[in-house]
Amino acid sequence: MSQLIIIKNFSKSLGISIFLFLVITLVATTLNYFNILSAGGMGIFKMLIPIISMLAGGIYLGSKAKNKGWLEGIKLSIFIIILLLLCHFLWMKAPFELKNILYYLILVISSTVGSMLGINLKRKD
Repeated sequence: MSQLIIIKNFSKSLGISIFLFLVITLVATTLNYFNILSAGGMGIFKMLIPIISMLAGGIYLGSKAKNKGWLEGIKLSIFIIILLLLCHFLWMKAPFELKNILYYLILVISSTVGSMLGINLKRKD
């Protein structure tokens, strides 16, 4: 029964991350379409959208974890990075570069910090 709860919490945090990613992307695309957001602003949004969504998913997962929030965040980020890498290799023609590794490292840190925040917020209640 405990494994089922862990999978349920992990699935919800993954869903939160994907949902926020899609919603914030929709907002940024709409702002860009109506020329409210410049090209430079869109570049910043392209970096911040995954970071914010991973942070939120990590916070949720950390708030449901019993201990070791950092480990839960790393597990979540590795799962999402594997999905992103699959998409990169299947659909993108761009070569894999060093900046991609740095970007994925930032995502791991974001999710890990989110989980640590989530577990600490839970303890305050």
